[in-house]
Amino acid sequence: MKKLSLALVVLGSVIGTSLTAFAYEDRRDRDWNDDYWHHHHYGYWHGERGYWRHYDHKHEFIRVGPDLGGVRARLAAKGITFNAQYAAGVWANVTGGETTGTVYTGLMSLQGNVDLQKLVGWQGASVSTRWYWLSGQDISAKHVGNIFTVSSIAGFSTFRMNELWFQQKFLNDQISIRLGQLGADSEFDLSTYSAVFLNAAFSWSPYLYANIPNGGPGYPMGAPGVQVALSPVNWLTYQGAAFQGDVFAQNVNQHGFRWDLNPSNGYFSIHELIFRTNQGAGANGLPGEFKIGCWFDSASDRGATGIQSSSYGFYFIADQMVYRVRQPVVASDIGNNGKQTAAASPTDKGLGIFAHIGFDPQGSSRINFYIDGGLNYKGLIPTRDNDVLGIAFAYGHLNNNSQDDDSSNPGYEIVFETTYQIDLHRWLSLQPDLQYVLHPSGTDIANALVLGVRATLSF
Repeated sequence: MKKLSLALVVLGSVIGTSLTAFAYEDRRDRDWNDDYWHHHHYGYWHGERGYWRHYDHKHEFIRVGPDLGGVRARLAAKGITFNAQYAAGVWANVTGGETTGTVYTGLMSLQGNVDLQKLVGWQGASVSTRWYWLSGQDISAKHVGNIFTVSSIAGFSTFRMNELWFQQKFLNDQISIRLGQLGADSEFDLSTYSAVFLNAAFSWSPYLYANIPNGGPGYPMGAPGVQVALSPVNWLTYQGAAFQGDVFAQNVNQHGFRWDLNPSNGYFSIHELIFRTNQGAGANGLPGEFKIGCWFDSASDRGATGIQSSSYGFYFIADQMVYRVRQPVVASDIGNNGKQTAAASPTDKGLGIFAHIGFDPQGSSRINFYIDGGLNYKGLIPTRDNDVLGIAFAYGHLNNNSQDDDSSNPGYEIVFETTYQIDLHRWLSLQPDLQYVLHPSGTDIANALVLGVRATLSF
């Protein structure tokens, strides 16, 4: 307990001095093509700029920022890593929807992590936290009237704790247990290729947040819970978690501390199998990742006209690189006989595709079938190697028998999104975005054209 208390005190001091934020130390698993995930999956996760990398047999999102005069390196040597980011978005509904208009949406993210093995010698243990300061308005709620939230960082304006957990790993990191305040969307239902898109449907999916009371433990909400991950072999991971059933509405649980583990509040559980292909350092094929998941929620929907005692669903996610640009052959690779002596090495540039399918068979669910898909191409424009162009769509079928706060909404909703992520600097980016929403909320609301831009600054 003394070790844990010391770690929490140190973590609190880091937060208190505004150095709070998050970024794991870059301890790379050399059995995997880490460089590929570092470069190719560069993008956003709920407005937080960074890249995906494979570590401890699973992918995680690494925030990026300036070195701050060596402060990061010195603290990382003692096991303390941090990051802060501010994402600012301006959105305009130029036609259709409920009304036309423009809004501003902002998000400050503060992350902090302590490696207890480096700090106090506690092998395999760590403590982590994430906080959000949300500001501005949600254009979907104010002007468009759709379910697939246009901005993935929109939410009730407040300062809240999203995650605060302790983790212990065993057997060379093949087993991990995480306990505390958790966000399910930081580990589950993730597609790395869809991370670049700004519509919330491409992060914590609508078949989850529309069918679980108050959206469940997904951005910006967290909930008390426990998570277990098992990686018996490098190409396979199982992870599962159980959470407090109802996280309460954002304007009720304003700061993230409304915990209610009473059995009458139910629980939410989610499980996932992850399969990886062609990701070893010597793999010749194009890398891919495939996920099969299921979830169960026993919390009653207090807002529904008819109480739903429980719900469940299934999903499948596929991420696959289909084309990779190879490094041009240089003069040193040409032998005296004029023949190439070394094979052209792969680069991080190329084309990747993703697909996501969700199914909720419950008759009272709001969305009983969901599918999205798309592609992104990194380095399409010469000299802009780190820019990413993305095109995607999402479709949700609204259940004819759904019971909602307002009314039953038979029909469907579709969104098309085109975005271009401009890498101005490793700590600054700009991303123009266009979204076209068809059949908002499955009603007769006019189709909407939404234009936006997001700037992200990392500290």
